[in-house]
Amino acid sequence: MEQISLNTYITKEQEIVLWDLIDIFDKQGLLPYVMLIGSWSELIYDKYYFSDYVSQIRTRDIDFLYKNLYKPKTKFDIISILKEKGFHCETSRLSGVTKFMMEDLLTVEFLIRVLGKGDPQHREIPSLGIVGIGLRDINMLEQYPLVLKCGDYMITVPEPEIYILQKLIINPKRLKIEKREKDLESIRRLLPHINKERLQEIYHMLTVKQRKAVDATCKAQYIDIL
Repeated sequence: MEQISLNTYITKEQEIVLWDLIDIFDKQGLLPYVMLIGSWSELIYDKYYFSDYVSQIRTRDIDFLYKNLYKPKTKFDIISILKEKGFHCETSRLSGVTKFMMEDLLTVEFLIRVLGKGDPQHREIPSLGIVGIGLRDINMLEQYPLVLKCGDYMITVPEPEIYILQKLIINPKRLKIEKREKDLESIRRLLPHINKERLQEIYHMLTVKQRKAVDATCKAQYIDIL
């Protein structure tokens, strides 16, 4: 996934493309079946959830978690529609994963959960007719949805508390130092605004392994969440 320089924040033009994308999903009936995850969730927290939080997003990647591979049974002609709107569709020959790119502004990818040990990593999303990126570490986000009225749209993002906990868990796994630093900055910016009781509640519902991962990152990075 391509990253913008750590010193470069998203532009108004990029934000417009995001809302155009949301509008497309809404008109196609796709919006209830996806969750906006990753850094762009912070824009939703900024504008529609917290009153005193200001997001600082530095990524071209817009990631949507497709909640359930088997719902709905209907088909969405997303490929043709996005192409009509100026997106370039690219499918990896190795993985079969499809991503959508708008010039040098944004890259849109669909992610899916990986469940059992025998579950293939990348799988087709039948309703979209594309292969989604399978990531086991995003499973917990889907368990804590936050549905917000954002203007004319109902958008699902992870609760900010699980958003922070998940970032703490995956931080040591990040291969690029820049991504680790960016995530830590996001955590520190969000922490003063979240519901600490809710964070503790979710923390105690994590597995022992997940709690240990959270604790290890907090200790290494001098972050106090509890």
